[in-house]
Amino acid sequence: MSVLAVVFDEPNLEEMEGWSHWIADSLEQDIKIFYVGSKPIKESGSKINYLNIENAFPVIFKELESTSVKLLLMDHPLAKRGAKAKLLYKILSLGFCDSITLRFPHQGGCGGNKILVPTAGGENSIEALKLSKHLTNQSNESSIDVLFVESDVSDLSKEVGMKRLEGLLGKSGFDVQSEPFNLCVSLGNDVSAIIHAEASSENYDLILLGASDSGLLNRAFFGTLPDRLLKEDGKVAVGVFEAASKRREKIKKGLKQWLLKFIPQLERDSRVRIYESIEVNSKWSFDFVALICFSTALAALGLMLNSAPVIIGAMLVAPLMTPILGASLSLIQGNRVLMVDCSKSLLFGYFCALILGVLLGIFGKLYGVTDQMQSRSEPDVPDLLIALISGMAAAYCYSRPRLVSALAGVAIAAALVPPIATAGIAIALAEQEIAIGATLLFTTNVVFIVIGASVTFFTLGIRAKSKRDGMNIWVTRFLLALVIIAAIHIVPLGSALLGKMSSKLSLHENRIDKLEKNIHQEVVKFTGMDLYVGLEELEGNKGEKILLIDVIKSDFEVLKLGEFISEIVEDFYKEAVVVRLRECIEFPLSDKNNHSP
Repeated sequence: MSVLAVVFDEPNLEEMEGWSHWIADSLEQDIKIFYVGSKPIKESGSKINYLNIENAFPVIFKELESTSVKLLLMDHPLAKRGAKAKLLYKILSLGFCDSITLRFPHQGGCGGNKILVPTAGGENSIEALKLSKHLTNQSNESSIDVLFVESDVSDLSKEVGMKRLEGLLGKSGFDVQSEPFNLCVSLGNDVSAIIHAEASSENYDLILLGASDSGLLNRAFFGTLPDRLLKEDGKVAVGVFEAASKRREKIKKGLKQWLLKFIPQLERDSRVRIYESIEVNSKWSFDFVALICFSTALAALGLMLNSAPVIIGAMLVAPLMTPILGASLSLIQGNRVLMVDCSKSLLFGYFCALILGVLLGIFGKLYGVTDQMQSRSEPDVPDLLIALISGMAAAYCYSRPRLVSALAGVAIAAALVPPIATAGIAIALAEQEIAIGATLLFTTNVVFIVIGASVTFFTLGIRAKSKRDGMNIWVTRFLLALVIIAAIHIVPLGSALLGKMSSKLSLHENRIDKLEKNIHQEVVKFTGMDLYVGLEELEGNKGEKILLIDVIKSDFEVLKLGEFISEIVEDFYKEAVVVRLRECIEFPLSDKNNHSP
C-alpha cells in the first residue's frame, strides 16, 4: 500500500512534497512522486520521477493498475485547459483508488491540524470525512469541523440544520457523541457562497470537499464549487476528494472488448479514405450549391405536381447527407475545423434551398396544398426512428466501400431537401402550419441522423486521437445541446403520435357503432322482431377477427339468423370474420309493485 503523488506545475513541486509526505506519514504509507514536465534546473531533495507529457499516462496507469495505491494526490494545473488539465481528468476518470486534487495556498505552508469538511451527505464528502480522521492526530491543536448549510427560513433553522447534520452522520455510520468532530451549521440560501467564504478565510489549514455529484449538464455549462475553489488563488489549501470507483473503467473496457469481438473494426486505410472523402465533400462549394439548387427545384416541382417519382429523384441529387455525416465524424474525432465546415454547408444549404422553394412556391398557388406536401408537414415518432436508422445505415455504408451503392436507398429513406422545399412553398402560400411541420421534420432528420451516424462511426472503431486526453469542452457542450434538442423534438412528435392513436381509437369506435346500427336495422327487417342485443369484438388465437353477437332467444331459426348476420358483417369488413351468435333469455320485469293493495 502506498501514496502516489502527481505534480503538473513546477511551482507546486515543493508544496506537493511537503503535503504528500505529511499525508503519507499520517496514513503510515510509502510515498512515490511523479512530476509531469521537463526536469527543473534546481534539484529537489526528494526522489522524484520525471515524465514527459506524451508518456505520462501509460506510466501512471501502469503504476495505479499494478500496485496497491491507497491514495492518489494531484495538484490542479494552473491552466484551465491544455494537455496537463486533460491528463488530470483522464487519470481521475480511472477511479482505481481514492484521490485528492489539491490547490495550495498562495502563501505556502503545510499541515492539516485544522480541517474543514463541508457535507450534505454525499458519498464523496462522507468518505472525505473518514479520511480526515486519519490525517489529524489526537493532540489538542487538531480539529475537524463538519459544515452543513441550512436555508435561513425561520428562527428554528439552526436547530433543524443541526438535527439534519446529526442524522446524516448517523446514517453514514458515525457515532456523533464519540467522534472528534465539531459540528457547524451555517444559515443561508446560497450554499456555494457560504462554503466559498469559509474556504477563503484563514481559519483552516485545509478545506477537504467531496467531489461534486452534480449532473453533467450543470458541470459542463456552469462548473461546480470544487472546480471554482481549485482554480482560484486562495488563502487556504483546498482538496477535492473523490472515492475509488472502477465501474467506469470496467464498463469502458467491457464495451471495447465487445466491439472488437462482434463488430469488424475499420482498418487504417478505410479510416483515411472516410476522413478524406467526407472532408472534401462537406465543404461549401460551387458543386454543392449546384446540387442543392437542382434537388430543391426537382423537389418543389414534384411536390406541386404531387409526383412521388420526381421527389425521389430530388432525394438522390441532394448533397446534404455528406455534411451531416461530417458533423457526426467531427464529434467522434473532436475535429472543430470539420464541424465548422459541415455546419456552414448545412446552414447555407438550408437557406439556399428554402429561398429557392419560396421563389418556386409562387407557381404553387396554381396547385394549392398537395398530398405530398401535407404528408411532410405532419412528422411523427416513426419519422424520428427513420432518421436515426438512416444515419446509422449511411455511416455504415460510407465506411464499407462495397456498400456505397446502398447510399441511394438511405438518401430516399431520409428525405432532407423535400421538407425544406415544402416549407418554402408553404411560406409562399402563407400556410404557416405546413411550414412549421416541414421544418420540424427537417430538423428531426438532421439531429437524429447525426446521432445515429455518430454511434455507428464509434462502434466501427473511429476514435479521437489517442494523445488528446479527455473530451474537448466544445464536444461536450455540443453533445449536450444535441441531446436537449432531440428531447425537445420528441415532445411534439410524441404528441402527434398520441393524437393519431386517439383518433384511430375514436374512428374504430365509430365504425363499431355504425356496424351495430346496421345489424340492428337489418335484423328487424329480416325477422320482423327486435332481437339484436349487442356485440363484442375479439381476436382469436391465430389472429383472426371474431365477433360475438348477442340476440334474444325466439322462435326464429337461429342458424338462418346467424348466416344472415355473417353476410352483413363480412360485407362491412370486406374480409372473412368469424361470427358467433349467443342467445339470451329475456325476463320481463315484475309489475307487482304497480298493483293496488
